[in-house]
Amino acid sequence: SDPELRRPVRFPIGGQRVPPPGGQVAGGALVLQVSSPNRVAVLGLDRPTAAERQGVAEKVTVSGQREIPVEEILRRLQAFEDAQNRKLEHYSAVNTTSLRFQASAGTQAIEATLQGPFFFDPKTGSDWAWETLYVNGVRWRGKTLPEIPLIQPEKAAALPLEIHFTKEYRYRLRGSDQIDGRDAWVVDFAPAGPGEKGKLYQGSVWIDKQLYSRLRTRAVQVGLEGEVLSNEETLLYTPVDANGQAAPWSAQSYILPLRLVGQQILSVVNNSTVVERETRLTDVRINAPGFAEARQKVNASDVTMVRDTAKGLRYLVKDEQGERVVKEGFKTSKLFGAGGVFYDDALDYPLPLAGINYFSFDYKGTGQQVNLFYGGVLLVGNIAQPRLFGSRFDAGAQVFAIGVPTTDTFYRNGKEIKDEAVKQLPATVSFKLGHPIGNFIKVDGEYEILYFHYGTADDTAKSFVVPTSNFTHSFSLSTSFARSGYQLQASGSYNLRSSWDFWGLPGNPDFDKTKKDFLRWDAAASKNWYLPRFQKVGLEFDYASGSDLDRFSKYQFGFFGGTRVHGYQSNSVRATEVWAGHASYGFEIGEAFRLDAVADTAIATDKQTGLDHELLAGVGIAGTFIGPWQTVVNLDVGTPVAGPDKGFVLYLVFLKLFK
Repeated sequence: SDPELRRPVRFPIGGQRVPPPGGQVAGGALVLQVSSPNRVAVLGLDRPTAAERQGVAEKVTVSGQREIPVEEILRRLQAFEDAQNRKLEHYSAVNTTSLRFQASAGTQAIEATLQGPFFFDPKTGSDWAWETLYVNGVRWRGKTLPEIPLIQPEKAAALPLEIHFTKEYRYRLRGSDQIDGRDAWVVDFAPAGPGEKGKLYQGSVWIDKQLYSRLRTRAVQVGLEGEVLSNEETLLYTPVDANGQAAPWSAQSYILPLRLVGQQILSVVNNSTVVERETRLTDVRINAPGFAEARQKVNASDVTMVRDTAKGLRYLVKDEQGERVVKEGFKTSKLFGAGGVFYDDALDYPLPLAGINYFSFDYKGTGQQVNLFYGGVLLVGNIAQPRLFGSRFDAGAQVFAIGVPTTDTFYRNGKEIKDEAVKQLPATVSFKLGHPIGNFIKVDGEYEILYFHYGTADDTAKSFVVPTSNFTHSFSLSTSFARSGYQLQASGSYNLRSSWDFWGLPGNPDFDKTKKDFLRWDAAASKNWYLPRFQKVGLEFDYASGSDLDRFSKYQFGFFGGTRVHGYQSNSVRATEVWAGHASYGFEIGEAFRLDAVADTAIATDKQTGLDHELLAGVGIAGTFIGPWQTVVNLDVGTPVAGPDKGFVLYLVFLKLFK
């Protein structure tokens, strides 16, 4: 009954010759005439190729094997998926999705894991209930889960390899590969033309040579705009039976994407934030009785639910009648309360941290991002536009000020020189412009003006001349790369002080008028490995150096910065060249506590202070737990174990989400 069938062929059985069949299209169907039929007749029929349907423009064959056009491979793939879709009425599962947020450099990350029932049917699509939330492996104990901003790219208008070929994509047979022992064709796909911005994909699909089912699909969304700079997803397919148990690779099994691994790069207040995503479907039940009742039971509960719509994930909320409806948009602003304490030996007393943090992804509908923390003695503010004038450039500004001076301690030949201590009070304003290159690289340019106020400390010698308070103009260029959990970063800066007069004790050899301007450069590489039961292993390596550096521009090893060594105080030991390594291992205890054991080492060189490839090392513990009133408590404490510094550094903060 298919009028597209053509070219009938009859195959002989047992070696005897058989007359060819005849055929003609009549009444919207192909009518075959088989003369001298036996009890069994083996016939072959052709369909129009994808190229003839104007779907695929290019034919590629694999040399050394039976030639097979790429459109024939895709036709068989689509025939397999069509057959599977006809027998798959619906399925349910438990969806566990982990979102791992981290900056473009370093191994520190925040992991949010959402878990709950998942329901799919072709008519409604996918619904997912968030029953449980884990923050860094610690279970959220509140009755309701906080609403998480659903920051995501626009959903693709046309997915590659759908049942019907379309003109949006072109396909190319790249060759062969093996996936878990299965021979596969590797087919690359890409948009055939400009298409709709942000709504098409480019990538590869691995197709089983025996079944013509998918084994793996990897795709990058192209033409993105806004705060989502990059979006890459890899789907891994597994054969299961109707009860979700492992099944052989056969046409009778259900071949489903039970695991997704993805990465997004977001522009958040002018900084690249990498979001690694991993989704696993377990406890799968296909066409099981009671599907509708189980879905309705979850709908009637008070759990947070989302639906995968044509526009992406959307919250499912209850209307006045108690029915779940799709909610467009989400709360773009959040207000946090923060309280805690920070201490290292550079401070005369612990620095209290108590204040309010306001953050908005879309401030008053302008598309601008705003972040503001005010804590009495500390002010940090950011404003950014992730799509400057509708382009892929992002731009923004930041201000930082602290009301408590710190002590700049000086070490020479491993000993603290107290009579050369200096009090300093910094404040900065910076302006940044960035642009992505491809899907995994971002380049940023920044202008920063820093004000340093210098003064004497209690132990400063009377003959010691403190530096001239000044403005420092800094022009920097940086680039970052992130993919598959690996991150690379490099930056360089030119810095010019507004004034730089003699400082120090008489005859100070470190003072040089030419050091009024100086250069700094650094590079870093890092990788996190996420293991079962919320375990994490992190490694990071850094290199930093410069030119014309002095005491007040050299690299330090305090709490802030990439060259940090746990336990080392701010503004004490410093170096002109640093090779550093950082290792961490994190685990959860009874879903109630999260602990990370941290070890830092640095090989520091500074001829002025007697450091000649000196080993600096420190160890520490970082932790997370859920405190009273649904507060998230973060702890970080460290102590030196090698090098000239001593003492400890403590950071303790409580975060409370108000709305």
